[in-house]
Amino acid sequence: MPALLFQKREADFATPISDDFILHHMPSANGNYVKVYLYVFHHFYKGQTNDLAFSTKEVAASLGMLESDVLQALQYWHTQKVVTLTENGEQLWISFPPFGALPPSGSDPTGTDRPKVVRVEHKPTYSPEEINIYEQNPLIKDLFSSASRLLGEQFSFPNLSLLFSFYDYYRLPINVIKFLLEYCIQNGNRSLRYIEKVAQDWSDHDITTLEAAHAYVKRFDLYRPIMKSLGLSERRPTEQEIEMMDRWLYQYGHSLELIIEAAERTIRKTGKPSFKYMESILKSWSENQIRTLEDVSRSDEAFAKRAATNAAPVHSPKSSNFHTYIGRDDWDFESIEKHAQQQLYSQKGN
Repeated sequence: MPALLFQKREADFATPISDDFILHHMPSANGNYVKVYLYVFHHFYKGQTNDLAFSTKEVAASLGMLESDVLQALQYWHTQKVVTLTENGEQLWISFPPFGALPPSGSDPTGTDRPKVVRVEHKPTYSPEEINIYEQNPLIKDLFSSASRLLGEQFSFPNLSLLFSFYDYYRLPINVIKFLLEYCIQNGNRSLRYIEKVAQDWSDHDITTLEAAHAYVKRFDLYRPIMKSLGLSERRPTEQEIEMMDRWLYQYGHSLELIIEAAERTIRKTGKPSFKYMESILKSWSENQIRTLEDVSRSDEAFAKRAATNAAPVHSPKSSNFHTYIGRDDWDFESIEKHAQQQLYSQKGN
């Protein structure tokens, strides 16, 4: 619930509302956006700007709208350069340009110059009465109904409140939220608390269209089998883990089956998931042009021959007829394997 503070201007106006706004900006704008502009400008014009109780929540209540719709309207006028918004913590400073300086209408609020959505610093709490009011909106009612059907349960008030926050706080469109629910359920995650983490991640990455959501999901579908092979399918990868998996897939150019093979070797060797150990394996394979499981098998054979050569029996001139073998517990197997792989690559080149 950001407080709305204004940069006041001392000026005389011929009319409270600019003719340029009425003729060039208002006709093409959504009716609710016009309502918000007129109501907020009224408070600016009348000088009712020093009361911190004047907030987006108050605007929403006065106009019978959702607070998120009020914020969306203000963002629209910001993209049209009709108002200027500056976010400062939980305060949203609003300034109005001189009326004669209003820019021509027609800029695209969905384009690349769209400012980042203003999100309330602390997630709001909703009373049952507020949820009942918001549910009068057909879009919200449909969202609640769809979520209940997908999850196969009647939602309690806390769950309705949490679900509504995906729209009001995380600023995700209704169609994106529905897709988010379907995506999580298809992957065996039916907890709303888990789904909220995904909603927050999508919000942080500005996933605000179905196209962006599909592209983001497609990317994560590549990570899922890797995480599963490491026994980590119950959680989402961290940013550092994503960076490493992207490197394996796109910089090293390894296939998914090769990465999973490295994961299985990591578990066998270390007894636990280790992205760092996998990195050492996959980096070595990339450097030695090991691209397939057949290449891995040949590398293993070369490594075994090399290890056998290093462990060959040595006859001592002072010994009896029994063979004496050199015993070592400190073989640097990773160096040996790398050397063997280099030999394999050299042979392939010849």
